[in-house]
Amino acid sequence: MMNTLLKRIYAPTPVALLVYCSLFSVASNGQEPAAAYTSPLHTFSMGDLLVDFKGRTFTQDSAAICGLPGGVSCPNAIDPATGQPYVYPIVDKQSITLYPVDTEFGFEVVDFLGAEGKELSPRDYLEGYIGNITEGDEIVGVKISNAETDTYKVKPPLGTWCQGLGGTSVKCSSEHYTVMEHSLTCHETVPYMHANPDNGEQAVLTFSSGEESLCKEAGLDDEHVIVGLGTSLEDFSQLEPNDNLRVDQDIAVSSDYSITVKDDGKALYRWGGLIKRPNDIRLYARIPLPQEWKEPGADYAIESAKLVVTHWITNNPNDQLRPEDLENEAATGRKPSYWEDIDGNRFSAKNCFEGDGDFIEENTYFRHQNSSYAIPTGVAPPADSRLSKDLIDGYTNAYYTSIDRDPFQWSYVNIAEEAAKRYNFLGFEHPLTAEEVAQQGLRLVSGPRWRLRANKFGQDIPGLEIPLAECTVPPYTHDNIRYEVGTPVTTVINLLDWDDIDGTSPSPLASSRGWVEVANNLAVEVQPGVVSIQDGIEYPVSTNGLPMTEDFDLAVYIKGDRKPTALFTAQLVINDERPIEALPDGLSISAFKVPEKVSTYKDNVLIAATVTNEDTALASGYGELVIVGTSEESGEVVAQFSASIDGLDPGSKQLYDFRWTSPGERGLIIWTASVLQEGEVIAELSDVTLVRSKGQ
Repeated sequence: MMNTLLKRIYAPTPVALLVYCSLFSVASNGQEPAAAYTSPLHTFSMGDLLVDFKGRTFTQDSAAICGLPGGVSCPNAIDPATGQPYVYPIVDKQSITLYPVDTEFGFEVVDFLGAEGKELSPRDYLEGYIGNITEGDEIVGVKISNAETDTYKVKPPLGTWCQGLGGTSVKCSSEHYTVMEHSLTCHETVPYMHANPDNGEQAVLTFSSGEESLCKEAGLDDEHVIVGLGTSLEDFSQLEPNDNLRVDQDIAVSSDYSITVKDDGKALYRWGGLIKRPNDIRLYARIPLPQEWKEPGADYAIESAKLVVTHWITNNPNDQLRPEDLENEAATGRKPSYWEDIDGNRFSAKNCFEGDGDFIEENTYFRHQNSSYAIPTGVAPPADSRLSKDLIDGYTNAYYTSIDRDPFQWSYVNIAEEAAKRYNFLGFEHPLTAEEVAQQGLRLVSGPRWRLRANKFGQDIPGLEIPLAECTVPPYTHDNIRYEVGTPVTTVINLLDWDDIDGTSPSPLASSRGWVEVANNLAVEVQPGVVSIQDGIEYPVSTNGLPMTEDFDLAVYIKGDRKPTALFTAQLVINDERPIEALPDGLSISAFKVPEKVSTYKDNVLIAATVTNEDTALASGYGELVIVGTSEESGEVVAQFSASIDGLDPGSKQLYDFRWTSPGERGLIIWTASVLQEGEVIAELSDVTLVRSKGQ
């Protein structure tokens, strides 16, 4: 039953008027537009587990999972502390059996030396756990639990994390100099808070006694030496990308921080004493594409392309969706709203907060274009060593750490306001149709990040949950968190998001050729001499271990989620603007009990409601039960009760009871019991009580 339900939910819903595809008879570049296409629904399973960099899956290497009935046995070594095997299948609270996994996507680490990728022999099954989610005899999804993230110590400031008390850690790295600077000093290379943004003068901080601290004397040490070479760092051409396996090469260090280059060519500033290497569990889905795309010479224009994935909300904002093995930082979700002056300076459009709780007043600088103030003459880092976008373009820490954002929303801007240089970005969980965009006078700015939806911001606000009430001061209590871990959700990403500022570098997926032939997708590198054999056909394999077939190839990376998460389905929607429906919620109010009649001033009156999580629900239910009693005559609220719904398992029900004292006035009381999630009512029942005088 659940699999039928999933198929009904995730297919796009028809609308009365579909105009999008008829608007284009020929694309602007002369290509014929591809016909509207919705792919078959791919249901994730253990068979999708990627095993190694050769592109093999569990279907081709059954030894990648141990403990399955009739499969490979798990190692029998016994832990003397517990008397149990080190590795064995586990059964979770939803009675799903999770089996140990062994793949090449883990690491062996040694403090102060580094990390190296795992090999499959000998197999230790320490990368995590995986198990099918079934409904009857049908597989409807897969549940995954990672092994603990591997961490190794390094000499500060070579690391990307800082160690705290009790084994805790905090992220100590950023792609942005201004973010690092805000963490380490009161000096501001791009002035906005401590420094005077009008003249670039650094602040003077004082104690009440008058003792001073001059921020202009607290700038960071920007004189770097390349480790192992002993030469000064002048530009990035001196460094090769560093994947955090070694800290004795391709890293430049000063007394305050170090710099490496990422695979995408961006700087990574670091100032910690730890480096983390998560054990990925990777899945591979091959989703069919239209046959006409695969014909020789075929070249169709792709005007709209969405990937629809159903899953649980995760606790890691780095769980990646990699369509055709592409990683795309141009897909940003909703970013902070701002207005821009005639000089190109950008200012916060509202009062808000940085992730660390610092207040961002409306009109605070987000971007400081005045080069004489943004990077004052004689202040390091000098112009020839500005290695990141914030230093080149004058972006402030306030811009990168403002919580006026949501990386998992579709972002739109009003065209009329944009023409006036005011960018008040509007966020939506799912994309609007072309008709809705036109009616509201909007322009699409970006789809969500290419990630599974998570509860945290990530990037320069790594450990902070996204609040339900925007721009409220952190940290947040449970009732002010927008995305609850373990809640089923439909994530829709825009496959055409791409960094094409100058109009000369469109997305490789803007043409059907980029989908079916990896040679037409220059953003993907394949391994020479490595092939994946599927149905007797040899296909190239990317450097990340993803087979590159003539169909749509999707990789999903699950990173560091020790608490189990779940993936259900994936589906493509091409050149079709019909709306995507959200998942229905399994919570309902199955019973609501109030007295039919009660006398005035009666105390200890029972008010009760039963909340049920349907047995077809995909996850435990979370939310809030709210019961309100209102006088029909006056409209006054005479009673209000609430309770948290915290992890109600599928097929379970919970009774909530409250005690009420009736009012002294006669009349009819109208009761409403509601279940709320993220402030929205998802279930509701009503009833009435007649209050009368004693003896009536």
